[in-house]
Amino acid sequence: MKSIIVTLIAISLATFAPLNAMQTHNTTDNDFVVAENIIEAVNNIDIISLNVLLAEGATVDTVDQAGNSPLTLASKIGNPRMIEIILAHNPNVNRRNNEGETALMIASANGILSIVTDLKDNGANPELRNIDGFTSPQIALRNGHASIARFLSGSEAVIFSR
Repeated sequence: MKSIIVTLIAISLATFAPLNAMQTHNTTDNDFVVAENIIEAVNNIDIISLNVLLAEGATVDTVDQAGNSPLTLASKIGNPRMIEIILAHNPNVNRRNNEGETALMIASANGILSIVTDLKDNGANPELRNIDGFTSPQIALRNGHASIARFLSGSEAVIFSR
């Protein structure tokens, strides 16, 4: 079913891409509505392009100049749907950016419990430390998210609905 939906989206984009491109600027045969890369799709919160690029085999663990992976960027943005899409493609959930931050550290700092839970459920290690020496629970606590810190430390089960 997922492949059918992705195919339909790709066909729709191919059909309407020339119309959209002509409305915004002069076109060449190489203009696309779909984002050129997965980093661009995540930064633009472009879920359709993200799905299409991943379906076409884009590297889910690619990084930008700051070392941020799509998963790290989606955690910064705080978009749970993008996180779910990226996690479905088995990224390295413990990949660090140039600051030593993982997606879990960023989600912990932002206090987004659903993302923290999804990352932890997919193998994110809360004990890794950033370049300043802080773990995800410590980062959560420093940012006023005590319940997330307790959850990541294993001292409290957090129950929530989506």
